[in-house]
Amino acid sequence: MKEESELGRIEVLPSAIATIIAQALMQCYGVVGLAPHRMTDAVANFFAPDARRSIEIRERPDGLVIDVYLILAHGVRLIAVARSVQHTIKYHVEKIVGLPVAEVNVHIQGLRPQR
Repeated sequence: MKEESELGRIEVLPSAIATIIAQALMQCYGVVGLAPHRMTDAVANFFAPDARRSIEIRERPDGLVIDVYLILAHGVRLIAVARSVQHTIKYHVEKIVGLPVAEVNVHIQGLRPQR
């Protein structure tokens, strides 16, 4: 995610976008946590929790492809929450970063009672 101008280069790292996404997700109804999608990330999270291990960002010509791995509250309508998450992520990334979002893929990794 780079942009060149006469003044220089602007680069937005995927980790910065992942931080924006993680903060937006914690405000979504029904989301109780983020889930690492690889076993190595689960082990690493045990020692140093990092929400960005639950978010993958790839760049395509038509926009960003974002995958999020979530734990949702038991008893919520999973599809409704997932659609809300998709819209929330797309809105925040496009508004704050200014890059188009082509896809938001929501992977529900588990359910847990809401606190």
